[in-house]
Amino acid sequence: MPTYKLNSGGVVVQVEDLLGRNPTGGWVYQAPGVGNAGAQGAHYYYRSQTQQGSHKTAPKDGRFDFDLDVAEAGTYSILLRVSRDTANPGDARNDIWIKVDNGTQSVIPGKQQLTSGGDGFVKYKAGPPPGKWVDAKVFSTPTHGDDNAPSDVVLSKGMHTITFAPRSTGYHIDSVKIVKKGGSTVVNPQPEPEPEPEPEPGGGVTSARIAATHDDFESNKAAASGDLEFGRDGAGAQSVGLRFKGLEVEAGAEIESAYFVFTAAKTSAGAARLAIEIEDTTSAKTYSKTAGIDGRAYLDESVTWDVGAWQKGGTYRSADVADLIEAAIGDGGLDALDALAFRVTGSGARAAYAVESGLGTPQLVIEYA
Repeated sequence: MPTYKLNSGGVVVQVEDLLGRNPTGGWVYQAPGVGNAGAQGAHYYYRSQTQQGSHKTAPKDGRFDFDLDVAEAGTYSILLRVSRDTANPGDARNDIWIKVDNGTQSVIPGKQQLTSGGDGFVKYKAGPPPGKWVDAKVFSTPTHGDDNAPSDVVLSKGMHTITFAPRSTGYHIDSVKIVKKGGSTVVNPQPEPEPEPEPEPGGGVTSARIAATHDDFESNKAAASGDLEFGRDGAGAQSVGLRFKGLEVEAGAEIESAYFVFTAAKTSAGAARLAIEIEDTTSAKTYSKTAGIDGRAYLDESVTWDVGAWQKGGTYRSADVADLIEAAIGDGGLDALDALAFRVTGSGARAAYAVESGLGTPQLVIEYA
């Protein structure tokens, strides 16, 4: 959880610092310039997974939070920069759940009752015109016709935690401002770096993402594509190639686990069984029309992955490919100049975002001891 110092009267927190490029729980990453125009960098929208389009109580999935180190006690306004897709239905597209410390209700000035989402959350409301960005600045009340309470909270000196939980489908979020009432200059410091965890002696974790358009490839495509269709696409069965560079594993290390992380580009629920192979080299070449996937030399071993249902925008981990990587690298380890390449084939259909999409980048994670 990142920590922000609130020592100049205010702070701005970009949501991409909290959710990253692979959010979970129904949030969908929107790269700068993608989606609703006018965002300050990246933003996120919520793709509800409920029939009603909104959560009546704060869900466990999709929560995100940050800590505030408050230097001066006082009353602060919480301003959330938001947008929405359409004006209808109004209640399902214009709010989010918020919790301050153990419960927002306990830190608001005055006695006005707020709409409860359970677990200390209350409804934070805004209804901007479709496609427009505004600073939301009111909490919602449970009784129709009541004046909505300003999104003000009383914070003592010291550490406080602000947590958001998704509620409304089609709701876009960009940044959070915490501003001291009475006025002060709003500053935007970087989060304090969290201390690096101490690795176990002789062990660690290394990871890499697809770095460029020539590092992921589909055998049935004549050009770059925004998604990677595993198993079958419209032209039938195809191979998908994945190349990762920049991994570092100590010589002689034992690989305990390794897996890919994908962001789903489509919702798919049918049966899918994929086979993962590794190229017999630690100096795999980039892909092109003349240096494709299927003409390369792969080890005899393969890993079978029975893939569960995917929800668009969700992140999913592959079957463990540790044995494949150990077989390819032996005792020599990996350094930043090495490159591993994999071929994925099989039955069924799943689609993940490719690096070209700007919405999600396939990742390889290796844990070793």
